Amino acid sequence: MKRLSALLLGALIPLCSMAQNAAPEWQSQYCTGMNKLEPHAYVQPYSSVDDLQQPGGYEHSAYYMTLDGKWKFHWTKNPDRRPKDFYQTDYAVQGWADINVPGNWERQGYGLPIYVNETYEFDDKLFHFRKNPPLVPYAENEVGSYRRTFTVPAAWKGRRIVLCCEGVRSFFYLWVNGKYVGCNMGSKMPSEWEVTPYLHDGENVIAMEVYRWSAGSYLECQDFWRMSGIEQDVYLYATPVQYIADYNVSAGVDRRENGTYNGRFGLSVRVKGGGDATVSYALIDAGGAEVLAEEKTVHAKDSGGTAEFTPQTVPGVAAWSAEHPNLYTLLVTLKDKNGKVTEQTGSKVGFRSVEIKDRQLCVNGVPILVKGVNRHEHSERGRTVSKELMEQDIRLMKQNNINLVRCSHYVNDPYWYQLCDKYGLYVIDEANIESHGMGYGKESLAKDSTWLTAHMDRTRRMYERSKNHPSIIIWSLGNEAGNGTNFEHTYRWLKQKDATRPLQYERSGENFNTDIYCPMYTSLDHMEAYAKRTDTTRPYILCEYLHAMGNSCGGMKDYWDLIEREPVLQGGSIWDWVDQSFREIDKDGNWYWSYGGDYGPKDVPSFGNFCCNGLVAADRAPHPHLQEVKKVYQNIKTELVAHGKEITVKVRNWFDFTNLNEYQLDWRIVDENGKSLSHGTQHVDCAPHETTTVILPAVCSPAAGELYLDLEWHPIRDGLILTRENTVAYDQFCLKSAPDCTVFLPREKQHVSYKVDPETGALLSLKSGGREFLATPMALSLYRPATDNDGRDRFGLRLWREEGIDSISQRVTKFVRSKDVTRAETEILGRKGNVIGRSVFTYRPQKNGALAVRTTFTPDTAVIKSVARIGLAFRMNDSFGKVEYYGRGDVETYNDRKQAGRIGRYRTTAEAMFHYYVKPQATGNRTDVRWASFSDTKNRLMVAARSPFQFSAVPFSDPVIDRATHINQLSRDGLVTIHLDADQSGVGTATCGPGVAAQYRVPIQSTTFEFVLYPAVSR
Repeated sequence: MKRLSALLLGALIPLCSMAQNAAPEWQSQYCTGMNKLEPHAYVQPYSSVDDLQQPGGYEHSAYYMTLDGKWKFHWTKNPDRRPKDFYQTDYAVQGWADINVPGNWERQGYGLPIYVNETYEFDDKLFHFRKNPPLVPYAENEVGSYRRTFTVPAAWKGRRIVLCCEGVRSFFYLWVNGKYVGCNMGSKMPSEWEVTPYLHDGENVIAMEVYRWSAGSYLECQDFWRMSGIEQDVYLYATPVQYIADYNVSAGVDRRENGTYNGRFGLSVRVKGGGDATVSYALIDAGGAEVLAEEKTVHAKDSGGTAEFTPQTVPGVAAWSAEHPNLYTLLVTLKDKNGKVTEQTGSKVGFRSVEIKDRQLCVNGVPILVKGVNRHEHSERGRTVSKELMEQDIRLMKQNNINLVRCSHYVNDPYWYQLCDKYGLYVIDEANIESHGMGYGKESLAKDSTWLTAHMDRTRRMYERSKNHPSIIIWSLGNEAGNGTNFEHTYRWLKQKDATRPLQYERSGENFNTDIYCPMYTSLDHMEAYAKRTDTTRPYILCEYLHAMGNSCGGMKDYWDLIEREPVLQGGSIWDWVDQSFREIDKDGNWYWSYGGDYGPKDVPSFGNFCCNGLVAADRAPHPHLQEVKKVYQNIKTELVAHGKEITVKVRNWFDFTNLNEYQLDWRIVDENGKSLSHGTQHVDCAPHETTTVILPAVCSPAAGELYLDLEWHPIRDGLILTRENTVAYDQFCLKSAPDCTVFLPREKQHVSYKVDPETGALLSLKSGGREFLATPMALSLYRPATDNDGRDRFGLRLWREEGIDSISQRVTKFVRSKDVTRAETEILGRKGNVIGRSVFTYRPQKNGALAVRTTFTPDTAVIKSVARIGLAFRMNDSFGKVEYYGRGDVETYNDRKQAGRIGRYRTTAEAMFHYYVKPQATGNRTDVRWASFSDTKNRLMVAARSPFQFSAVPFSDPVIDRATHINQLSRDGLVTIHLDADQSGVGTATCGPGVAAQYRVPIQSTTFEFVLYPAVSR
C-alpha cells in the first residue's frame, strides 16, 4: 500500500512543463497549479474557544482578513486583448469598473451565461470550435482581470501570511505587488499560497487573471450554468512562522448492548516551519467540560513534524447523527520551545461510524434510510451563495424531513459543511469531476491516463479539506464521467487514505470501484429485481431519482413503499434542490424567471429550462411538490387498524436513533366542516425501527356527513431548527364517508334556467335570478397545458398532439329536448376535424334548482391511446375567483402525488391556486373533492358529484398557459378557467425517470360521470 500511495501521489505533482511550449498553462491537462500549498484541512487561527463554537467563527479572528468586496475589473473576449501588464503596481486601473467578489462576472454585466446539461458549451459553432481535449477556444476565451489593494494589519508583522482563494472558475494566474505568485486550475476547491515574501508595509496590490475556459473545463461539464470568475471567498490569514499545517481527526463509535456508545478518538497534527515545539489538544463537550487532553513534543527532524496522539476511548460518548448532531469542540494548540502559546486552531468533532454491513449502509451500527436531495450552489449572484441563503437551505431541508444532501457535483462552500455538522445533515461529498461531454465510450477521459493527474488532484483536494467533518458519511468520485483507469486509481487512493467512509461512483455500476450501488432514475422493477438477488454485497441507494422539474414528483410514495419493504434498498437523493433560474425584468416591466437560451444570440447553446428541477424556486419559495416530499419522507407513519367503540392505530417509528417519546401526538376527530368533535394528546414510547399500537376513543357518528381522524406529531421541546410548533409527521384516516357527495349541496330551491347549444351539445348558459354564471360554454375537456414531464412521457404530449386532443370540438348528431331533460349525442372532433370519439350529454334539472350534467365519453381506441383528463371545462368572469372546496388540500395534488393533501374544507382563490412554475404549465389541481364553489361578493356556483372528483380554477386560459414559455407571457382576459374532472393523469417524473405509471393514467375506455351545478344568487 505504501508503494501504491507513493505512485498515486506522484500523479498529483503538477507537470506544467510537460505541456507543449507553444501552449499556455491553461491549455494543459497536466497543469493543476503552480507554487500552491499542499492541500490540507482548514487550519485558520482562532482567537478564542468561543469562536470555535459557531460555523465560520474563524472570521472573527484577529489573524483573518477578507478580501471580498469591490475589486477593479477589466473584461475582454479575447486573451490577446487582455491588459497584459495590469498586475504591475504602477498600472493605472482607476478607470476600470468595480465588480463584486465573490460573484460570477456574467451576473454582473459581462460575457454570456450559458446553460447546457451534458455537453461542453464551447463545443459549438458559435465559438467556431469542436471539443479537442485539452484544448479550448482561444479567440473567444473570455478573460477577467481583477485588482484590488489591501493593507496588512500591523499585528501580523513577523508572521507567515497565506492567501486562500476558495473557488475561481476555471483557471487563473496570481500576482502580488507585481510579482508572479502562481496559478491554479480547478474551480470549487481552495487554492493557497504563502505570500509573505511578496508583501510589504502599507498598501499592497493583488491581481488575478481569470480565464473562462481551460483544460480543466473538460472535467467541469456539470448540469449547471457555465459561468466564470471569482465565485467564492478570497481571504488572508496569518500564522506564526512555526505553524499547524494540517490535522486529521478520527472519531468513531462502538455501540454497546445498552444502546450507548464508546467513542474512539485519534488525532494527528502536522507542524511545519521551525524547530522543536509542543502541540496539544483539548476535546471539550457541549457543556464545556474537558473530555480528553494530551500534549506532545514535536521534533522537526522526526516524522516530518507530525504528532501522533495516543488513541483514546471515551465511554458513554454522545454520538453524532443527522437526528442528533452532538458535537464536541477540538482545540489544537501550538506552543514554542519556551512554552508560549503561538497558535490555536480546531473544529467541531462528531463521534460517528459509517460502514457497510449485510448489504446495508450503517451509521453508528444502525442501518439508515437515505431521504436525500441533490444540491447545486445557486443564487441570483450565480454560483455564489451567501451564508444567509445556506442557512435558509438547511432550515428548509430539516423542516421537510430531508436527512442527506449530495453535493452535486463538486465540493461546496466550506460554510455549508459546518452547517451540516451543526444542524444534522448527512453529506455525500463529490469530487469536482464530470466529463459528460466526452461520453462514456473510448473517448471518455476516465480511460485516458494523461488525465490521471487532474483526476487525482481533484480527489485529493476534496478529501484533504473536508476529511474532519462528521457530516460527510460518503465520498463520491465524481459524476457522469464514464469509468476507467483514472477512477480505479482515485478509488484505490481514497480507500487507502480513509478507511472510515464508503465510496460511491454511479458510472462504476457494479464494478469494484464503488462501495454502494448508486444508479440514477431506475424503475421500480429494476429496484425490486436487485433486492431479490442473492449475489450482491452492496446497498442500493439512488444517487438521483424523482426528477423535480416543473409540476413533478409523481409516484414518490411507490418508491418508498418498496424501499421500506426491502432492507437493501436504502433510499436516494431527489434531483434537485433549487431551480437554477434568475429573476429578470422584460421591456414592459414584467418580471420572469429566466433559463437556458434566454441570454445571447438566438443560436446560443442551450438545454432550455432543464436547469429548473428544484423542490424550491431560486428564491427558495417552496414548490408544491416539496410538501409531498416532506410527507413521504416523514419518519412516523401510522395505519388505521380498526375503529368502532374505540380507534386502534398502528404506529411505525422510522427514525434511526430517536424514540417517539421525543414527540407529542395530537389527535382530533373532525366532521366535513372541520368542526372538532373530539381531540386529545398522547405521548408514545416506541424505540427506533419499532412498531406500537395507540388506542383512541371514538365518537358517536352523525347521521349524515363524514368523519376524519387527524394525527399530528410535534417535538416536545424546541431544537436547533425544529420547534414545538413544527409538524414533523401527520396522517389522516376516513372514519365515515358520504355515499353520495351531492348531499353537501344546499336544499334551498333556486330559480335556474339553462341553455344547450343544439350544434355542439355544450352548455351555453346557466342563470339564476337573471345572473349569468358562464362566460364560455361548458364542454368536454381531454387535454391540459403540458407539464415538463408530459413533454417527455411516451403517453404524454406527443400522443396528445398526434390525436389532436389539444383542440377538440363537438358536433351534435342527435339532439332531444323535453320538459325535464335535454340530451345531445355528439361526435368529438380532433384538431384536424377527424372523429376521435363520441359523447352523450344529458342535462337534468333537480328539485332544488340545480342542474345535473351527465356525460358519457367513448373514445375511438383506434385513434385515442392516451388523454390528459376526462372532464368538463368552462370559464367564468374573474369576479368569481373566490374558491371554496371540500376535498384534499390545501396544496396542489394529482393521482400520483396526493399524500400531502388532507381532506378538509378550504378557502382560496383562483390566483392562489395557480402555481408559477418557471415554464408555465398545468397547475392547481385538487383531488378527492366532494364539492367546490366559485363566488363573487353575492353569488356562487357550487358543484358536487356522486363520488369524489378533481377540479382546478386558474386565472388564465389553457391556450395562454400552453403557449407561454415564461411567466411574463401569461396574459389575463378577465376570466378564470374551471376544470371539473372525473379523472386526470398523474404527473410522473418523465423528464428523467419513469413516466406516469399505468395505474395513475386515465383509462382509455367508455367513461360516464356526472356533475351537479348549483348556481345561487344572494338576495
